[in-house]
Amino acid sequence: MLRTSLAKKIIREVKNFIEEDLIIVDTSGIIVASTDPDRLGNFHEGAYLAASEKQIRIISKQDETTLSGVKAGITLPLFHQQKVVGVIGITGTPEKVLPYGELIKKMTELLIQESHYQDQFEWEARSLETFVFDWLLEDGPSTSIKKRAEVLGINMEVNRQVILIEFQTSEAFMKTKRWHFSEMDVELKKEDMLVQWGQNRLILLLASNNTLSRELLLKLLKNIQSQLQSYVGAPIFMGIGKACNYSSLKDSYLEAERALNACSMDVPIIFEEDLRLEMILQAIPIEVKKEFAQRLLSPVISEKDLLETIQVYFTYHLSLKETAKAMHIHINTLHYRLRKVEMLTGLELKKPHDLTTLYLACMLLDDSTKKH
Repeated sequence: MLRTSLAKKIIREVKNFIEEDLIIVDTSGIIVASTDPDRLGNFHEGAYLAASEKQIRIISKQDETTLSGVKAGITLPLFHQQKVVGVIGITGTPEKVLPYGELIKKMTELLIQESHYQDQFEWEARSLETFVFDWLLEDGPSTSIKKRAEVLGINMEVNRQVILIEFQTSEAFMKTKRWHFSEMDVELKKEDMLVQWGQNRLILLLASNNTLSRELLLKLLKNIQSQLQSYVGAPIFMGIGKACNYSSLKDSYLEAERALNACSMDVPIIFEEDLRLEMILQAIPIEVKKEFAQRLLSPVISEKDLLETIQVYFTYHLSLKETAKAMHIHINTLHYRLRKVEMLTGLELKKPHDLTTLYLACMLLDDSTKKH
């Protein structure tokens, strides 16, 4: 059966090529789309007969008096996978519209076929998304998961690692855009899986290959990142978990998520195994982060120039010269600001303990205000 939404789309596409009125009729003879809104829902006996007989039917002026709901023209049955799925009607003098009727019919059938393939791809993508979601939800794959893997043609015996890909944009294009490897110029194995993961994320289950060095893997991921960024026009962050067998995929996912949370504009791709301090910081509850940062920095936060000075100071690895240069201030001004920070916080920046405390406070402030 031809969907009404598709029928209307076909009418919009085809009417650009001819001036005559068009209708699309379902196999029961009901007009479901038309360039003339008044005909919608009417019974078209000529189209019904064309569908039943599986052949073109010419509607003459005489037929207008004997057949229900018809106008002079031609009706052409539409086939998909050797079955009649509907009928397209072209109103006008049969001698005039008949020469290009077959062309319109072929064009319409191609649109139906394209829609079918798109629906099939959407169904497969949703099935894969649901499968991966259920797989990651469990501590180990159940018999049900394994059976579904067989149906989907997924090899569960292959070791995989999870790569979480996040689009740094608030655009909602991910709601309508589904991704497939064929859209990207990258060499991936058939065991690799890419699925949509929420509105602005993709999850890549990369089949582990012992011959693929970390350098080659990073090169592959940078290639994917570059292509996605050129399409989206926004930065792409990637968190990479460690390779594991099918029963431990959830662990790789949690690692990838931890790595993704540590990504920044300066370091957009992070392997979980490289995390050090970030592992501890991510384990701290958000309420504790806020309280700690406020306790240390509340006297400084209200003075934006002081807070910015501290952040730039740490960014340039405690270099007074580079910090002053980056902020376009005299080095004496920098000294003054740092002394004022010490006075307001009660910390001495020459002491490793106090300097570390201030650094952690800045990191926790950033975590609690920018990422939550």
